[in-house]
Amino acid sequence: MITVRTIPLHRSYQVSGIIAAILLALLLAGTASGRTMLVWIYLQSTETVTGATQLPSSALDRFDPTCPQCM
Repeated sequence: MITVRTIPLHRSYQVSGIIAAILLALLLAGTASGRTMLVWIYLQSTETVTGATQLPSSALDRFDPTCPQCM
């Protein structure tokens, strides 16, 4: 008797998503306009990070026994 294995639907969605992501990455890295867009995204993200004046403080500061404000 031959048994047929079925592939769950979410698995086929995963595989098609991975293939689409690889194709998009190749398209962006393989064309001049794609590389320009990647550089622009990189520059925008680094500008945003360097422009941030203060990162939010961690909630774990209150567990620091040397913190005078936490006493």
